[in-house]
Amino acid sequence: MILMEWLLVTVLLILAIFINVKSFLGISEIRQQRQQMIEESEAISQSMEEFVDRLEKENDELYQKLVDYIKVKESDIDEKIRGLEEKLGGVSVAAPVFESLHVQKEDEGNDPSMQEQEKISQLYKQGFSVMQIAKVLKLEQGKVELAVNLFNRKKSYQN
Repeated sequence: MILMEWLLVTVLLILAIFINVKSFLGISEIRQQRQQMIEESEAISQSMEEFVDRLEKENDELYQKLVDYIKVKESDIDEKIRGLEEKLGGVSVAAPVFESLHVQKEDEGNDPSMQEQEKISQLYKQGFSVMQIAKVLKLEQGKVELAVNLFNRKKSYQN
């Protein structure tokens, strides 16, 4: 009888040790999986940051190309206007209209806030959002929203 009890206790002890070893192995495997998931999520996060950085750089490059293109087109238009003015030379009706517009542009050029508003309205006309304009011109979003709202009101009054 004592031998049976001793055998039963031994079997139970071996079973308990086996269960503990199995539990430790399971816990170890779970920890490895958890660590792997953490590493993968960090890699994904890093990849996303790199993607956003590349996207912002590309966006800045495209914006600069757009600005350069607009400057070239503006200078081309200015040259064409000067050429037409030289050809027309003696026409008195068209000249004052252009001169008044030119004087108005010069007045706006002296006032930095008018220059900002002009840039904002140009970008808005080109389809840029308020957030994009604020980022590009490095202005507060509220200031850009105000300028866009004023531009829209001015446009609605003119219609």
